[in-house]
Order: sequence, then structure tokens, then C-alpha cells
Amino acid sequence: TDSKNMRLSATLIATQAEELTNTVGERCILLRQLNIPYIENLAVLGNKYDAVDLTGNHITKLANFPRNSMERLQSLYLADNAIEAVDGKNLSKALINLKNLDLSGNKIGILSEVSKLNALRKLEVLSLLGNPVSRRQHYRLYVINQIDSLKILDYQKVTQKERAQAKRLALSSAGAALEEDVQEEAKTFVPGAGRTAEEAFSHSFTPEQKQQIREMIEQADNPEEIDAIEASVARGEFPAFASRKRKSDGDDDAGKKART
Repeated sequence: TDSKNMRLSATLIATQAEELTNTVGERCILLRQLNIPYIENLAVLGNKYDAVDLTGNHITKLANFPRNSMERLQSLYLADNAIEAVDGKNLSKALINLKNLDLSGNKIGILSEVSKLNALRKLEVLSLLGNPVSRRQHYRLYVINQIDSLKILDYQKVTQKERAQAKRLALSSAGAALEEDVQEEAKTFVPGAGRTAEEAFSHSFTPEQKQQIREMIEQADNPEEIDAIEASVARGEFPAFASRKRKSDGDDDAGKKART
């Protein structure tokens, strides 16, 4: 595929996805290296797959999985994306039977985002290798304590000894200080803050969205609006006030027609 972002549309799934039985016997759908910027439209898969492989895309947030559509799903492969944020509430309601999650080579940098993975009540196998968070002091013991169901972390079995160490850490003064740091990080964490607007623009939006953003900037009424647009883009978020502005413009047009 080319370097343009490709929305994870029903058409893309129908034309680009491959189905196979993987090496561990899972019925798997492959959506690898398609420059997908975010998760959407997976309900069209139905409840037919044990595994979804989205390795090597541009996804920045673990979120937006459909409810009541993926009960069969047990494995999710998301290595080598740009994931830095997790929507725990969505995961808890949508991926109720997920056991295996590969997030190797992503951009998760703080422990509070990892702790949201405890929403996956049946999670047994997790890889965060290559994420900045895996270099944090006490990382392994913290994750083991946060996710009770975990059996294998970063391709290493979780031992009973580690479980005991993790519990002791959580109850210690060092554990209390760590938890305080984690909570403080959670308050100040802004997804996409480490990226420039140019990087986020390149990786987080579809061609249609990019064109709309360019038009917003051209039509901005003042420098403050431009700053607000660029701040949203840097976070990887489509500028929210754009839809309100379009609606307002539409209302103005309707008012003009009513007056004529």
C-alpha cells in the first residue's frame, strides 16, 4: 500500500483483508500494514473470528471496538502501531473474552494507561515489549499486580514468586510512591503531546479529513481558531468545533433563505 492513511471501512475489509488459520489454530483475519489510523467498523466482521491482526498500521488508541459483536475474539495483534492511549471502558464492554494482546513496539509511555488493561478480565498473555513504559522502574511487578489474570508478560511466564513480590511492592512505601506518580501522570497525560502537528497530521487522519482540516485553517476567522485547530491535530483528534461551525454556517444559510 502507499503512504496515505486508509480508513478501516467495510470496503477496505472486503477488498484487503485476508482470512487464515494461524499457527495456534485460530481463525484469523489479517489487516496488516494498511496504514489504518484508528479502529472503526469492526462490527462488519461479525462474531466469526478468534483473532484479528492489525499489526503495522498507524493506530494511536486502543478503543472503539463494537459491543455485542466480538464475543468470540480471543487474540488481538497490534504490534508496531503508534498506540499510546487505552479506553478501558470500551474494552471491558466489547472484548469480554480476550485472552491474548500483543502491543509490542507501540508508544505507551505511562503506567496508568497500562493499568486500564485490567478491564480485560480474561487477559492471560500480554506483550508491551518496545513500549517506553517497559523501561520504567518496577514496570513488570506493577503490571502483574494490576492484571490478576495475567499468565505471561513480555513472553515470560508470571511466577508465583513474582506475584508475591508484586503484592509486597504495592503495600510498601515504594509502591505507594509509585502509585502516586502513576495518578499524577494520569492527570497530566495528553495523547499525542509528544508529536508535532505535522507528524500527527501525517499519521492520524484520512485524506478526506486532511482536506477538511486544510479548509478549516483557510477559513479560520482569527489566529486563535488556527491555534485551536493545530492543537487538536497535534493530539490526533479531528477538530471538534469544525462540525459546530459547519452547522452554524448551515443555520445561517437556512436563515438567509428563509428571509428571502
